[in-house]
Amino acid sequence: MSQKTLREILNLCTRCGKCVPSCPSYRIYKKEAFSPRGRLFLISQNRVHESFDFCLLCEKCERICPHGMGFPLFYLKNLNSFLTLEEKEIQFYKTEKSQIMIYPSCGIKYLYPEAMEKFIFIMKKKNILVEKIKEFLCCGAPFLNLGIFPLFKKNAIKNLNILEKIDKSFVVFCATCLWIFKKIYPFIFQGTPYEQRFLKLSQKIVPAYQVLFEIADEEIKSLIEKVKNEKIIFHLSCHLTEEFKLFKNKIETKEFCCGSPKIFLWTKGFQEKYKREWVKNLENINILATFCTGCYLNFTILLKRPPLIYHWLELL
Repeated sequence: MSQKTLREILNLCTRCGKCVPSCPSYRIYKKEAFSPRGRLFLISQNRVHESFDFCLLCEKCERICPHGMGFPLFYLKNLNSFLTLEEKEIQFYKTEKSQIMIYPSCGIKYLYPEAMEKFIFIMKKKNILVEKIKEFLCCGAPFLNLGIFPLFKKNAIKNLNILEKIDKSFVVFCATCLWIFKKIYPFIFQGTPYEQRFLKLSQKIVPAYQVLFEIADEEIKSLIEKVKNEKIIFHLSCHLTEEFKLFKNKIETKEFCCGSPKIFLWTKGFQEKYKREWVKNLENINILATFCTGCYLNFTILLKRPPLIYHWLELL
């Protein structure tokens, strides 16, 4: 994206303000510079502001903007211009028998392994072979949240070198992993020799719930009945709303932002303050189920029990 093109796109912002109340950090600080509109204006004036670090990358501003504009991609594109690429060769684990590969993310390894086990069990019942990649992988969200962008890019290339050699789809259990593979990797590597490779890889990533909704009607019906009979909320995380059409007629969800797991925001006490924005959704709720590792962490740390915190698929 050239500076001229960037300028032309920024000029599309009419300062209408629709994005302002949708921004989590603006709700807390009530300052124009902490709104998407304010941040875009600062960029248009070639200024950097501390409010940029308070962006949760939730993209709510982009979804509500009449022109489809948002701050996060401009922010990431600006950072991208200062980064250099270093490719590192890594070991590749061959797989032959499986029809579906599971992307072994941080959440699966440390937070909700039972979600993966239940998914595999259901797939076996449907005579679908499933295999987990034998090396622990991470989408790079921790590096993104810490602002360590060179490591984020190195990690992305590591993922690319492993996954593009496997001629199968990859199932992810986290909304942030889905967002990074589908949107952020292709965007960050735009205009580089890696761009087309990341675009091809993005087409192979599938959320676990999509697979279940397509082939496991009986299990989904059982899940819906469980929701009717118990006080459960299925949380719709920010990075999952792009896929909302896939399940909006299947299960009832509630959309609210957890406040992001960004370490910088934790040190500023933002999450605890922002909790006021969503805790009202949890009155008399026994179980809060989410499809995002960051949301899972935030809810687990910030909430007293009940509600209990689960991954969606742990309730199957």
